[in-house]
Amino acid sequence: MIRPLTRSRSRRLVLPHGLCLAFATLAPLAGCGDSSLPASGGPLRASAVFGDVGLSPGQFAFPRAIDADGSSLWVIDKMGRVQQIDPATGSSLSLWRMPETALGKPTGITCFPGNPKLLFIPDTHYQRILVFRVQDAGLSPDSPPSPTERNTPTPIASFGRLGKGPGEFIYPTDIAVLPTPDGSKPARVFVAEYGENDRISAFDPTPDGSYEFRFSFGKWGRASDPDHIEFNRPQSIAIDHTRNQLVVADACNHRIGRFSLDGKLIMWIGSPDSAGNAPGSFSYPYGIIVQNDGSALVAELGNARIQHIDLDSGKSLGTAGIQGSGEGMLSQPWGIASINQTLFVLDSGNNRIHALPAPSSLARSGGTP
Repeated sequence: MIRPLTRSRSRRLVLPHGLCLAFATLAPLAGCGDSSLPASGGPLRASAVFGDVGLSPGQFAFPRAIDADGSSLWVIDKMGRVQQIDPATGSSLSLWRMPETALGKPTGITCFPGNPKLLFIPDTHYQRILVFRVQDAGLSPDSPPSPTERNTPTPIASFGRLGKGPGEFIYPTDIAVLPTPDGSKPARVFVAEYGENDRISAFDPTPDGSYEFRFSFGKWGRASDPDHIEFNRPQSIAIDHTRNQLVVADACNHRIGRFSLDGKLIMWIGSPDSAGNAPGSFSYPYGIIVQNDGSALVAELGNARIQHIDLDSGKSLGTAGIQGSGEGMLSQPWGIASINQTLFVLDSGNNRIHALPAPSSLARSGGTP
């Protein structure tokens, strides 16, 4: 389980292999067993914080991509390092670098918990998607942590190239994978991109292990017209398994979009004109996950907070996080992930990860318009 925060003075414990696990004094969660976020905001009420700035295993150099494969966290930083992190201890299980980094580094990573488990990495500045097997890319959480960098694993698939045409990319940012009915394989892969395309494209896996372009929707702009879908940096996308929909964090338009799986707009939550820190508004939503209860958690780069959203009504169910580097504070949070009932917030500007109980659907009754 996650190592709990102590109630003593803040201190930092240096562990083997360069791991720094931060312990701090944070307020307990409000109420016995209450895992909702406060409607009035405030600092994160984390149960553990791990990570530190540096290049040793378990340290980060501005991490800006995070996801979970069900038992491990996967994090990519601006040095192009891909780390598999043990969520129970914060230790680095495995560490390797992207195949190429001279032009830039990825802004996203998506874990598909099928058979086999897969990692989809949008190699943002190389205009392609790389696909790895988790068993090739990492270690079992029961294995001893690796004290050194590994060789870069060989991807099992790569698709995309620079361009504006079908199946081409300009700065792909994130990936969402729709599973087959039995959950074992990808049925469809959605890719978000920004730059001059600002669209979402759908690809289907083929028997030979490649991915075939099917359709795309969206272009650059800020319109809310359902007949003319426009995005301004769709930074993060996720499958809503409850509604069988696609959810998009349209970052620079400060809004969240719900779409059918064929690209039809269902509703916008927030807007370019309502950007701000009021509940239900957003400032650069960069990370998003959809919970099993159908609510969403959003990491807001501009507001340095996470926000719990009811996707049916668009109401805010609570926020947590304030700007800074101290206890419960965030700086430029790029992403968010979850394993079981634990939420992991990527505190990019502070080179660390906060762990806290995921807010439950019981918080819905306290939603704020």
